[in-house]
Amino acid sequence: MAEIAFYQLQSRTAQEVLPRLLQKTRAADKTAKVIAPESLSTDISMAIWSDQPDSWLPHGIAGRDDEDKSFCPIWITDHNTSDQDEASDFHFYLAGRMPSDALLSETNAPVPRIFILFDGNDTALLSAARDAWKQWLKQGHALSYYQHDSTQGWVKKA
Repeated sequence: MAEIAFYQLQSRTAQEVLPRLLQKTRAADKTAKVIAPESLSTDISMAIWSDQPDSWLPHGIAGRDDEDKSFCPIWITDHNTSDQDEASDFHFYLAGRMPSDALLSETNAPVPRIFILFDGNDTALLSAARDAWKQWLKQGHALSYYQHDSTQGWVKKA
């Protein structure tokens, strides 16, 4: 079963919070795949580069940096696959993207830890997150839910 963490954003965008989550990922010596619409790839990359001037998070974008992929512990892509050549420890889903049923039921490879970042002010994304929670809870996945608070940071709600 998969570990799936929901991160509800209230006053900040995914591009604003993702770099810190990726820094924690790298500090734990883990690799990450960021799954988001291609239209956000450049914004995500710029956010990673500009978040903290003294930090460096090596990353690449599918379709642009493919020749350097082996050097990129953080990979930004617009598609969700469970292929071994794209295996990573953590998957971050943004802008309504969700893991596939095939990925969550993978039997031949370890399932990555899943992070769903969604805008809590967007009723469609909030509804999709709630529906996914209900479905994955019934399937027996380990779920957690965090909400971003402007004073306390991430607060675990469930």
